[in-house]
Amino acid sequence: MKLSIKLFATIRLDTGLKIIDVNIDKPVNVLDMLKIVSEAINFDLVKKLIRNGALIPGVIILLDGVNVLHLQKLETIIDKDTTISIFPAVAGG
Repeated sequence: MKLSIKLFATIRLDTGLKIIDVNIDKPVNVLDMLKIVSEAINFDLVKKLIRNGALIPGVIILLDGVNVLHLQKLETIIDKDTTISIFPAVAGG
């Protein structure tokens, strides 16, 4: 399966990457996907996006445009080619 991961805001600034494609050979949940991508880009997405086993408030992860908070959160299974958009929590105004 091909995962196309789009990175936004401070993650994009920290990594210098806008998009990364990762191929996986079996279904994974969102948490495992974040670990796989972290390894691929040498940047700890888990530390940036998760606290106490849950997404930090304000973090948005979309699977083909659907927020994982409206699915099974970090346990949502990714089992097909998917476009994933990752937005870290940001502040400003």
